[in-house]
Amino acid sequence: MDGLLAILVMSVVGASGTLNSQLGATGTAGAASVGGAGVGPSGTLTRIPFFGAGVRQLLRYIRPQAPYGRTSDYRSQLNENYVHYYGAQLWKLNFNATRKRTELPLGTDFSKFAEQYATSKNLASKTQSQLLLWRSITGLPSLPALWSVNTSDLYETTLESLQWLSPTDLRRFDFLSPGSTYQINRRYRSDASVRRYYGHQLWKVHETKLNQPAVKAFWRHFGSEVWNINQDGIDILINQKNKAAARQFMEKVGFSYNVMIEDIELAIDETYMEVNNSNPAMPWLERKGALLDWQRYHDYGDIQQFLQHMLETYPDLTEIIQIGLTNNKRPLEVLRISNGDPENFAVFVDAGLQARDWLSPAALTYTISKLMSLWDNKETHMQHIDWYFLSVSNPDGYQYTRITDRLWSKNRRYDSDTGCYGVNLDRNFEYSWGEAGSSTNPCKNLYSGIKTFSEPETRAMRNFLLSIRKVLGAYVSLGGYGQAITYPWGDDEFVTDNQRELHKVAYRAALNLRRLNQAEYSVGSSYRLKLARAGNSADWVQDAIAPRFVYNVFLKDQGRYGYLMPPHYIVESGEEAFDFLQTIAQQFD
Repeated sequence: MDGLLAILVMSVVGASGTLNSQLGATGTAGAASVGGAGVGPSGTLTRIPFFGAGVRQLLRYIRPQAPYGRTSDYRSQLNENYVHYYGAQLWKLNFNATRKRTELPLGTDFSKFAEQYATSKNLASKTQSQLLLWRSITGLPSLPALWSVNTSDLYETTLESLQWLSPTDLRRFDFLSPGSTYQINRRYRSDASVRRYYGHQLWKVHETKLNQPAVKAFWRHFGSEVWNINQDGIDILINQKNKAAARQFMEKVGFSYNVMIEDIELAIDETYMEVNNSNPAMPWLERKGALLDWQRYHDYGDIQQFLQHMLETYPDLTEIIQIGLTNNKRPLEVLRISNGDPENFAVFVDAGLQARDWLSPAALTYTISKLMSLWDNKETHMQHIDWYFLSVSNPDGYQYTRITDRLWSKNRRYDSDTGCYGVNLDRNFEYSWGEAGSSTNPCKNLYSGIKTFSEPETRAMRNFLLSIRKVLGAYVSLGGYGQAITYPWGDDEFVTDNQRELHKVAYRAALNLRRLNQAEYSVGSSYRLKLARAGNSADWVQDAIAPRFVYNVFLKDQGRYGYLMPPHYIVESGEEAFDFLQTIAQQFD
């Protein structure tokens, strides 16, 4: 019987393939950890007890389906496909208040360590029992004190999504994938206060005039909000409970329409995903030491760290100017890039006035990174400009969309009379304030505020722009969506003194964008191409300062995704933003 046992167990050890590496050299302690079977350095059997786990292994080998032993023993060493996790570790790296990367105990840079770890030729053999989970957090106490941190605080301060390094790519399992719906909602949208949009849809009604009685009736009865009016039609958000009645109405009036987004909630999840936008031909996508990687949409803290990184990397060319604070005390930071020539014209570029617009801040930070990488390239025509970049014009609203309501558009001003929050910053500027295209209801998305420049964000922009008015050559406001290059005016069908030049340069930029990636951008006045936009920033700049060029650039797309652009459009949109600004710079040669 002993001889039979020895033959069978040696066969088992040979079949497992990985058991030798799991057992101790002497076989005594190692044998106990695997149920009594031990193998020495020479490969011979050193110890096999007749009673206990050894018998269970034998019986299970003979009759695999029989319920022998404890339930935990069914995780059998006999299965050659069994994945071991002996010595597995869960690591949490905490960032300090300055959001700089923390080094490993051995002084090894984590990014290099992770890269070597993932590309090692012996990954499968030496890390078969290793699983690394990385989640970086800023502004939190030490690990023991994390038990007192509530869920909303934890997710508010999260800087990095889950990153897995494992012998098996666990991301292929949807439940475990960092980009799965489950994990997205668990990380970013787990609180009970999160606004849900299950079953909501985005419809494109193939009409171009919102003031038609039938279109007005449809919008007021079935639509939550008009997102956009573009050359293809009117984009209207449809509430889930109104879908059936909306279809009946469409059949009755005979309007044609397309459902652009079948389920808004699923589309929202896609905007949190991480994609692979890396490209060896674009070195500005890989900035060592910066949290931004343009593989996904980042928190406002990441964007601030990126600006700080640019300041530290290019101290002779860059400067960060804090022009104000929001209602929630977040800084409004302008990055100045200049060669120091006092003869330079200034160009001011802002992004993200609408909180739910994540694409324009991502595209603008991409533009900054590319501009600095190509600064010594004289063909860009951009070195003789003093650039002022306000990457996120609405930080409070932007962060609110990250964790609570993805479709929020205003800032976070609280109105004590109604209990509602927010003012639409692009309706709060002085020119034609409170007229068509805005609302006096604090609970509406187009609420223009109690008075002009009532918000700290718009006041900060006004004061800073007035301070550089003598050298301001151009003002550009990036936003989403619609693929349009527009110029004043936005409140009515008026003509500016420089409209001919504005249209000529905008048309040239549109041609360049078409050559760049076949992008079709419309050109015209804001009023003609978009909804009436009384109180918008571009009109005020044109009226109060009158620089040579004033533009609103509405990035991708024309309604397929609307404000919910997936992150794989970030690089493409960043290229378009850079190309447009390069066209503007060429006009100052």
